Amino acid sequence: MNIAILNQPQDPIVAGEEQRGSVAIVNWELARCLARRHKVIVYAPRSRGQPLRERWRGIEIRRIPFVARSFHKAVQIFAGRFGRGAPYFTSRLYYREYFSQVARDLSATRPDIVHVPEQMQFAALFKSVLPALKVIVHAHQDQIAKLDRELLRHFLADVDAVATVSDFVTARARARLPEMAPRIQTVGNGVDVARFSPARRAHEPHGREQGKRPVRLLYVGRIAPDKGVHLLTATVDQLIREGASLELTLIGKPGLMPFDLLSRLLSGDREALEAVREFYGNSLRTWLAKEVLHQGRSYCDALRARLSPAAAARMRFAGTVPQPALIRAYRSADLLVLPSIWQESYGLPVAEAMACGVPVLATASGGVPELMEDGVTGRLIPRLDEQALARALREMTADLPRLREMGRVARTRAQRLLTWSRSAERLERLYLGAIAAPLELRPSIAADGPPSVDVA
Repeated sequence: MNIAILNQPQDPIVAGEEQRGSVAIVNWELARCLARRHKVIVYAPRSRGQPLRERWRGIEIRRIPFVARSFHKAVQIFAGRFGRGAPYFTSRLYYREYFSQVARDLSATRPDIVHVPEQMQFAALFKSVLPALKVIVHAHQDQIAKLDRELLRHFLADVDAVATVSDFVTARARARLPEMAPRIQTVGNGVDVARFSPARRAHEPHGREQGKRPVRLLYVGRIAPDKGVHLLTATVDQLIREGASLELTLIGKPGLMPFDLLSRLLSGDREALEAVREFYGNSLRTWLAKEVLHQGRSYCDALRARLSPAAAARMRFAGTVPQPALIRAYRSADLLVLPSIWQESYGLPVAEAMACGVPVLATASGGVPELMEDGVTGRLIPRLDEQALARALREMTADLPRLREMGRVARTRAQRLLTWSRSAERLERLYLGAIAAPLELRPSIAADGPPSVDVA
């Protein structure tokens, strides 16, 4: 097959093994696996200094020079605050220059498959330049279950199949659009179990020597309210003030998810939405300060301001780090903690930690329970339950030998179930099924025409 994989317009791709951002990582790892048997082109926005065309181990990279990231980011922020109707990320104006340039290039490269991350509204654009093209939408989040049903039906009329990252997302998408159920399939994500591997434990302290160092907690992911980082830092602060010997390292990019996207993903979950709203600001003045002027640091500033001096001395905000440093952090950790408030569609850090032989304490959100075995490879607790988080941390950090045994089993589970090759094989089957399916199986657009989209 001739396959074109589109990266998000916000995320560049580098020619190498390390990418930044979860969607970029997923696209690249799947491309690496598929390129062993198929011709693969990866489209991505161009960053300063990058060539427009590049090859890496069988993958052709084509970069789009004009993306207007700052403009669309600004429109999305203001649309989320003042807009009405459908969210801006579903508009055909959303990064249209990026997708239009990709469409023009597709008319020359003529792939069999175009693999699109989330932006299903551009399927018709791609079909207009290549009517026989098969469009696959990759649902990295739970948007299909949340968006207007008629809007979805209109956009998906030109989509041949939907790949999802978890059975959680698949089940909710099928329930939303039962007529498309056979063509919505779980592909899953994965982890490179060769690179993400356990540390040698030969020199780890045992017995009384364990008390000579703090228990090392690790958080990996966006430093954002929907990830529940404020619940984690507050709970660790509480335990340190009680006398617990703990250290917490937080790795990830700080910043607020655009409120129009977050509010849509949390629609119907009032408790979760209220738990994050304070970090976005209730008045126009505080909103401008938090989400516009200081979007990259307002949440971290709020976290640090709430810490006691003792806890502040034992917490490190590392920001984004290169992959070798990330792997070292996993290997030195005793426990990964993921206290997400929103429904995680997958939970890539969970898979990475497990591959490194690290047990996980996570909220039972979204697709995370599909990765773990509760009580065996870690623990699952209810979302938004700070008392449950504190209890689990007390119990788990009091027994390092038990944590290590959980980590050993987690590594075995990751090797068996969470590899990229397994996900790529599922995706390949989805592609082949889309190519074989007759066109008349596609859902039809409503007779009264497409729904209107308010992008103000």
